Order: sequence, then C-alpha cells, then structure tokens
Amino acid sequence: MATNKHAIIRYEALDRCLSNRGRKFFIEDLILYIAQAIKDYTGSEASISRRQIFKDIDFMRSEAGFRSPIASYKEGRKTYYRYSDSSYSLAMQQINPVEADLLKTALDMLCRFKGLPQFDFIQELTLKLKKSFQLEELGDYILFDQNEYLKNLDLLGSLLNHIQNKQTLQLSYKSFNQDKEANFIIHPYFLKQYNKRWFLFGQCEGYDTWTNLPLDRITKFIALDNVEYVTNTESPDNYFEDLIGVSKPIDIQSQFIKIKIKQPLWPYIESKPLHPSQKVINKTAEHTTIQLEVIPNYEFYAQIMGFGQAVEVLEPATIRATVKNMLEESLSNYQHNKII
Repeated sequence: MATNKHAIIRYEALDRCLSNRGRKFFIEDLILYIAQAIKDYTGSEASISRRQIFKDIDFMRSEAGFRSPIASYKEGRKTYYRYSDSSYSLAMQQINPVEADLLKTALDMLCRFKGLPQFDFIQELTLKLKKSFQLEELGDYILFDQNEYLKNLDLLGSLLNHIQNKQTLQLSYKSFNQDKEANFIIHPYFLKQYNKRWFLFGQCEGYDTWTNLPLDRITKFIALDNVEYVTNTESPDNYFEDLIGVSKPIDIQSQFIKIKIKQPLWPYIESKPLHPSQKVINKTAEHTTIQLEVIPNYEFYAQIMGFGQAVEVLEPATIRATVKNMLEESLSNYQHNKII
C-alpha cells in the first residue's frame, strides 16, 4: 500500500487516540493502536516504530500539518499524549487561507459542469464545502463557454462509465442530412469537447479508422456484454496531432499550408495560434505569413472562412482554390436582392 495512504490512516488513528478523554495513550499504546488500524484497513501486518509516531505527532503539530494542539503529560516515568483542547479533532480542523483560496478556485472550475444532469451533485457538494470550511460566497470570477442547452448532455455520465469499464456499445445515430437512423457497434475510447459540442470517439466495427459521433445526434445506446471490447492502440494526442477540430477525412494527409494575415488580425492569431505547428515565415508592416502543417478538414475551412477578408490562403493551389470557390458561393447569395 502506498506510503501516503499509510500516513492518512496513521493521522486518523492518532486523532482518535488523542481526542479520547477516557483513556491515556502512552507511546506503546499508540504503536499498537495504529498498527491494528493499518491491519484492519489493508489486511496486512504493519511495523510501526516509535520514531514514526514522534514524526507524525510533530507533523500534526506543525504549521505545514494540522496545527493540532497535542500535549504530553508525565505520569511517573512514562508520558501519555492528548489534545490540550478537548473540543479539537481533525474533522473540525479549519483550513488555512492558502488552502481556502485553492479550494475556492477548484470549486469555480467544478461549476463549469453546472447544469449537466449527470453532475447535479456538484451544486450540493459546493454548498457543503462552503459550510464546512466557512468559505465566503464565490463570485462570478471565472466563466466558461459551456452550452448548457445542448441536446443529450445527460448522456455524458453514462458514456463515460461505459468507456471506463471498457464496454462495447450498440448505438443508434441520426445525422443532420439523413432521415433514417444508422446503427453501429462501437468500442468507445474517449469524449472530447470542441466548439461547445461533445463528441464520442471510438472504433466502429467494419471501419478501419476511428469514428467520432456528436452526442446531440445519438438517439440511444446499450452495452453489449457479450461482445469483446477492442482496446485502443493509438493515443488521442497522436490522432489529433495534425488536426484543427475533431473531424479527420479519410485518405487525406497533412499538408504545409501558407496563410497571409493582415496586420490588424495578426496579434489575435499570434496569441491564439490556429494550430501548434504554426510558425511565421515572413513578416511585413502590412502582413504576416504563417505556415501550418495540418489536414485540411471542415473545421480548418470554417476557421479560414470565419476570418473573412483578413486572411488569404497562398499555398497549396488546391486548398487556395477550395477557399476561393467557397467565397464565390457565399458571394452569390448576395448577388440578388431577395425580400422574404
């Protein structure tokens, strides 16, 4: 068993001894009590030395520990140990200001999941922690771009459990451009959020590459306990290495893409790179030219189109032509005055 877990058992056992006003615990008593506590928890014998007990007591007394009011009392030639404050216990211990700040920050982060059905417990947990540790009210100091109204957010918890338990799923899915549902047998690997949507990634039977399915298009799923789970053999980091977003076109390799960016937009792109491969290859007073090594997918083109006239794809010619066609199609929507 890990040493830090042993330490937790020792501190809690010491706490029970030191807060017991009906019995005097000498060092030999503490050794026996703590050794028994570790055995009860782990099922194996533990050797506890006098030196370890004294180190634990010193730590519990210290500012780095619990600031416990542990006193020693002489009785003849022996010494017993007890809390000098009869109302003290580790359960009542108040956290220090630094610990309180860290806990409040952690609670702010947890509140990102507020509103997701599988994480309803967080609101109750937050209230309990505020009360237990006497934390002041948390303001809206940190906000997240979470879409709480996205369909099927309630599936997150169940899907995560199936992934952790390595269970194969039979899943029904209805895409935006299909009238009928498609059915898959999928070996789920992980969940990823992108652009406020959640996606399930896994290996579908009958396919050579991973499949990603947006949760809001999943209609139902069940676990197939009689179908052997296929373990993931590729890391997500490798899978997303040359991607912007989540979609990975089949049989398309990553390419070096040169993009010219007008100066007013450049500080934004510089502070928030389009992709980790981004590097500057030329810079003037009016423009900055960068190079990316990515697979040109839907999300790549969406970002380029989103920047409008502030960016220009220079190379390769095929990607430049694709962007040009997309811009011409967009412009055609405004060629005629339409009144609806």
